[in-house]
Amino acid sequence: MKTNSLPAVRKGRPPRQTAESHAAIMDAVYALLQKKSVRHLTMEEVAMRAKVGKPTLYKWWATKATLVLAMLCERMAPNLEKPTVLTAKESLRFRVRRLIDAFHGPFGKIVAGLIAEGQSEPAILQEFFERWVRPRRNATIADLQRSKNAGELKSETEPELLNDAIFGAIYYRMLLNSGPLTRRFGEELVEHILRGHGSGPGRGRCTRGRDTRRKYT
Repeated sequence: MKTNSLPAVRKGRPPRQTAESHAAIMDAVYALLQKKSVRHLTMEEVAMRAKVGKPTLYKWWATKATLVLAMLCERMAPNLEKPTVLTAKESLRFRVRRLIDAFHGPFGKIVAGLIAEGQSEPAILQEFFERWVRPRRNATIADLQRSKNAGELKSETEPELLNDAIFGAIYYRMLLNSGPLTRRFGEELVEHILRGHGSGPGRGRCTRGRDTRRKYT
């Protein structure tokens, strides 16, 4: 087990009577990161703003990065979850839209900061991937695999590559600012990547028919 992994660090998570302190710490991290980067955030500032002692912070989170990641997972992750099982396109559109919306807010800067910190501290990057990226990547791949099994996608479609092509493009724009990261970009990205992966020529004709009817209604 990794010594810096968040579950191991937080197995002494605060009991119910200290839940208010926990919430105050999360609030403090979020508020401070509105004004400064992850790199310039300090545990001292968090403790002072949350009105807790530094030992309390280090009891629950071994490093600043694990603390920031905990806040990210608690405050941002629930807004990205998909409520029901959807088709491949519906699942991708939902997840892409939610992620792009989140990246337009303060969480985009926080995610970029964690990734930047991870360049000099690989353990941070690994923790970010395990805690943040992997669960969502696995969920999307599972949706795509179900669609493939149901015949919605071609049999040669590789869900892992499809997922990475779409979300890799989103992270690329977010991190490098190579172009506008908009909902329209997300919609066009999903359409472009999925083009050619639908099973059967009849499906394409049916889709065009629906688009034509919408145009004249």
